[in-house]
Amino acid sequence: MTADIQKINVDTLWHFRFKKFDDTQYLITNDAGKFHFLSISDFEKFTSWKSKELTYYDELVRKGFIKNEDFEERMVGSVALKNHFVGVWPTLHMIVTSLRCNHHCKYCHAAVAPMSAKGLDMDKETAKKVVDTIMYTNSPTLTIEFQWWESLVNYEVVQYITEYATIKAQHLKKELNFSIVTNLTLMTDEKLQWLMDHGVDICTSLDGDQVNHNNNRTWYDGNSFEKVTYWIKKINKKREEANMRKIWALLTVTKENLKDYDKIIDTYVELGLDGIFLRWLNPYGFAASLKEEIAYDSEEWLDFYKKSLDYIIEINKSGTEFRENITGIYLMKIFNQTDPAFMDIRSPSGIAVWGVAYNYDGKVYASDESRMLWRMGIDDFLMTEMKETWEETYTAMMKSDITKIAVQSSCLDGLPAYNDHVYKQYLGVDIIHNFKTTGSVYRPLMKDDKMELQVGILDYIFLKLQDPEVKSIFMKWIGVQSS
Repeated sequence: MTADIQKINVDTLWHFRFKKFDDTQYLITNDAGKFHFLSISDFEKFTSWKSKELTYYDELVRKGFIKNEDFEERMVGSVALKNHFVGVWPTLHMIVTSLRCNHHCKYCHAAVAPMSAKGLDMDKETAKKVVDTIMYTNSPTLTIEFQWWESLVNYEVVQYITEYATIKAQHLKKELNFSIVTNLTLMTDEKLQWLMDHGVDICTSLDGDQVNHNNNRTWYDGNSFEKVTYWIKKINKKREEANMRKIWALLTVTKENLKDYDKIIDTYVELGLDGIFLRWLNPYGFAASLKEEIAYDSEEWLDFYKKSLDYIIEINKSGTEFRENITGIYLMKIFNQTDPAFMDIRSPSGIAVWGVAYNYDGKVYASDESRMLWRMGIDDFLMTEMKETWEETYTAMMKSDITKIAVQSSCLDGLPAYNDHVYKQYLGVDIIHNFKTTGSVYRPLMKDDKMELQVGILDYIFLKLQDPEVKSIFMKWIGVQSS
C-alpha cells in the first residue's frame, strides 16, 4: 500500500525528503538532519491539511517538519550547527614521512616501497615547511596524522614534526592533536613512551584473527599478527594506566574475510578494543592489481556488514560494550547537533578543503587517496608543491583548481538525485573513487557503488533503530541519552 498524496500543505510544512521504508511506513528527513517514521495513513495526514490530528504533532513541530512561530530561528540555528565546519579550512593534515614499509599487504592502497628503497623519506627541511604551512591555515583546531606506511621508518622526522609543531601551536594559540598510523612492528618501549609523553594517539591495522590477518598482511620478518597483538595489549595497558584513550585498530575486509566476521570481531573483543571499523576495499595501489582475487560487490559487503552488526549487537546485549565505528559515525550524523569530523561523509567532501595530504617530497595532495593515485601514475589531484614561504603554499592550496573542483563536485545540494535523497543529510560522495573507477569526479547516484554501500548501511541502521533495546545500545555508543 502506498500513501495517497492529494495536496501537500506547503504553508505549514518545511521542506522534507521521504521514502517508503517498508510496507507499513514512510521515513521523512529534513535539512537539520531530523527524521521520523510515519504510518501510511499518518503520512497522508502529514502531507495534507490534517497534520494536527497526529498524536505526535508537537514532536514534528519540535523536529522542524511543521512550522510554528519560532520555526525559522530554531531551524536556522540547527542547520548552521550541522554545517559548522564550512568556514574553517583545513583541519586534518596527513603527513607521509616515508614511502618505505616492511609489509607487503594484499590490499595496500598506498603502494609502498621496500625498506631498501632510497630517497623516499621526508627530510627535516621539508618537514619544517610542511608544519609552517599547517600552522598558517585558518583552523583554530588542527590534527596532524602521520600516515602510510610505515611512519616509524622515519621516526626521527616524526619526532621533529611533533616537537616543532607543538611549539608553534603554543605560540599561535592553536589546539593541536597528533595521531600516528603504524603497523607496530618497529615499535619499542622507548618509542611508545615518547609518543605517550607527547600526546600522540596510536592507530594500527588488525584484520582479525591470526589466519585472516597474516593472509592479508605479509610481514617479511616474522608473524605480523603476533607482533601487532603483542603491542596492542602492551599499549592499551600503559595508556589505561595513564588515563589515555586506547589504541585504534582498523580492519580492511577482503573477499576471504567475509565468511569470518565472527572470528574477526571476537579477536577485537578478546584484545579489549573498544570497537571495530568495518572498512571496504578501495581501488588504489596493490588492491587494484589484485581486484579479482580480493574484491567483492556491494551486496556481498552489505551482507557481511549486517551479519557483523547483528553479532556486535548481541555482544552488547550480553554486557560487553563494543562499537561498530562506521555505524557510530552515521549515528552521530543522525542524532548529534554537530557533524562528526569524518571527512569522507560530508557535503562538500573533506577532500582538499578539510583534509589534505603532504607527501614525503613536500607535494600537497587533495587527500590521502589523491596521493595514492599519484603512486599509480595519476597526478591529477596535486594541489601544489611547497613554495618558498608557507603563505604562498597555503594560498596555492586553497586557490587551486583542484580545491574548486572538489567543492563543486561533492556538494550534494547541486547534484541531481543526491539533493532529493531521503538520506541526503547523512551522505557524502567520494570524488576520488569516482575518478579512479569512471574517469570523472561526477557519477550518477544510481551507478555509484560506494553510495550503494552508504544507503545500505543507513537502511539497516534505521531498521535497527525501531527496536528500543538496540536503539539504547546505539545511543550509548555516541553518548546520547536514549528517549
